[in-house]
Amino acid sequence: MCSRLLRGTAALYALLTLLGCSSPPPPSAPSDPPPPPEVSTITVSPRAVLVEDLLPGRVVPVRVAEVRPLVSGIVRERLFTEGDTVAAGQPLYRVDPTVFRAEVAGASATTERQRAALATAEREADRASRLAAMGALSEQALHNAQSTLDLARADLAVSEASLARSRISLRYATVTAPIAGRIGLSRVTEGALVGTADPLPMVTIQQLDQVYVDIRQPASRYEELRQRSARGELERSDGLPVRLLSMRGEPYEVEGRLLSTDVNVDLTTSELTLRVLVPNADVDLLPGMFVRARIPFGREPSAITVPQQAVLHDPALGESVLVVDAGDVVAVRSVITGRVVDGQHIVREGLVAGDRVIVEGHDRLGPGMQVRPVPWDVEIAREDHGPAPDTASE
Repeated sequence: MCSRLLRGTAALYALLTLLGCSSPPPPSAPSDPPPPPEVSTITVSPRAVLVEDLLPGRVVPVRVAEVRPLVSGIVRERLFTEGDTVAAGQPLYRVDPTVFRAEVAGASATTERQRAALATAEREADRASRLAAMGALSEQALHNAQSTLDLARADLAVSEASLARSRISLRYATVTAPIAGRIGLSRVTEGALVGTADPLPMVTIQQLDQVYVDIRQPASRYEELRQRSARGELERSDGLPVRLLSMRGEPYEVEGRLLSTDVNVDLTTSELTLRVLVPNADVDLLPGMFVRARIPFGREPSAITVPQQAVLHDPALGESVLVVDAGDVVAVRSVITGRVVDGQHIVREGLVAGDRVIVEGHDRLGPGMQVRPVPWDVEIAREDHGPAPDTASE
């Protein structure tokens, strides 16, 4: 009896203990709401922006001379080293001059003979004139003597012209450089027969102390710049230097200047050709090389710009930015952007001066959220992400 009572008391005690452990805790005090997230912002304001394009171009020599023979004959000697710089008038080839020397000698002899014939005709004409004055010679004989003198003079002129031509041919037997510049590879060797009707030049000389860079610009871009300049949105600044970059993006030390714009649009590409003159004393630029040219067209005096990372791109909604409205509330603003200059988007529509644009922290934000804006530090951003890409394309 006592043992059963003891077992019942133990079971009741265990039940009471279990019920006491599972009882709910007393209610706690409510916690404070989290602070609004911190976002980096900039306050946009108009600033002057240099409008320039980064376009591909090809190097073209200022002058190109195809050296061709002016007489026919056998090449006896080459007088230059391929790839060297030659001066204007420098001898390049020597064509066999034997035939031309013989022609000069024959023309000289003929000329001397005609001079002697002219002297004889002059004496006869003078004698006939005196006899006719005394009435001892008929008028017909006088006319004949005068005609003989005129013919002798004409024959002498023909002989002198032939002699001059023979001397020119002899001089052309030595082929000289028509311009100064860098000479290329010779297409003929000693012993080759050359002639004036040859389809290929003997060698080519290119002037490279200055070169042209022919740049292709879309006609639509040219029309846009022209219209913006006409509306006063773009201040033209002619004469600004054109900077060149290699295709790997490495800058050249030399700077060029824009000379002219072609008036014809390429029918296949709808592009215009811009010609830039570039000094090339060290011959860093060779004909045919592809380069990129940064061409300034003017200044936009009051452009609204924002960093590239501030612009959100959505395939369906287009471009937009997040701004901080009154009360530090996030709002979405649709924008239309233009070119990228030094890592900054030019905003054509959607923003006005004084708007606070969120640059960093978009992923955790939404419209209507309360935020705590702080100024965006561009130097810290460059340390974290590196320099902005240097581009000038739209």
